[in-house]
Amino acid sequence: MLVDCLRKQTFKDFEWVIATNRFDFFTKITKVDCPLTLVFDPPKRKGDYYRLNGAWNRAFKNTHGDLVVSIVDQTWIAPNCLEKLWTHYEINSKSCISAVGHQYKDEVDGKPENLVWRDPRSRTDQGTFYRVRPTEMEFCVASVPLKALYDVGGIDEEWDKYAALSEKELMVRIEKAGYELYLDQTNEYRAIHHPRLSEEWDERYKAGCKFYEWCLRKVLDGTRLKLDYL
Repeated sequence: MLVDCLRKQTFKDFEWVIATNRFDFFTKITKVDCPLTLVFDPPKRKGDYYRLNGAWNRAFKNTHGDLVVSIVDQTWIAPNCLEKLWTHYEINSKSCISAVGHQYKDEVDGKPENLVWRDPRSRTDQGTFYRVRPTEMEFCVASVPLKALYDVGGIDEEWDKYAALSEKELMVRIEKAGYELYLDQTNEYRAIHHPRLSEEWDERYKAGCKFYEWCLRKVLDGTRLKLDYL
C-alpha cells in the first residue's frame, strides 16, 4: 500500500530508507522508482520492549537528504503528502511538521476504510496550519530537518524500554534547539488499526510517563539538550 502511495507522489526527488526486522515483506515483484536502502533493526537488549528507537536512529544515519519524513508501516498517504512537507521546509528550514490521521479497520483497493479511531488532534478551530507543543507531534507521518536530528544527537534509545512518548521527548529537545513545530490539518494520512504489541503495553507506557517527566526536568535545567546517538 505504501509503495503504491510513494509511486504516486507529485514530489519525486526522495529516497526511501526502510528500517525493519524482516526483509521478506515484498511478496511480489514490485517496481520502486526511488533510491532504496534497507536497514535492519538493531537487536533487542536486556530490558527492551522493542527496538523502534534504535531502528529510527539507524534510518537517520542512512539518510542523505535535507529533510527526513517518518512514515510508519500500514499507512496510506495522499499523492501530495511529500510535496506539502517539502514546501513547508522550503519556506522555513526550521520547521517540523506533523500530519494528522485516523485509523481504519480494513484495506480496500489500496486504501484504509471503515473508521475505528479518530485522531484527537484533528480539529479546525485553529485553522489548518499552526504551531503546536511537542506532545502534538506524531511520527506516524511527520517531517523533521536532518540537521535538527543531528543538532540534538538523535532519539534516545533508552525509550526502547518503554512504550510510546519517545518522539515527544525528541521534539522537546528539537524545539529547545530553536526549531518550530507545526500541525498541518490539510495533510491527512490513513492508518490500518492494529492491537498493542503485547499485554505489557500499558505497564510500559506508565513507566515511560515517569521517564518522560525526568527527561523534561533535565531539558529544562540544560543538562539534556544533546545526546550522542548521531
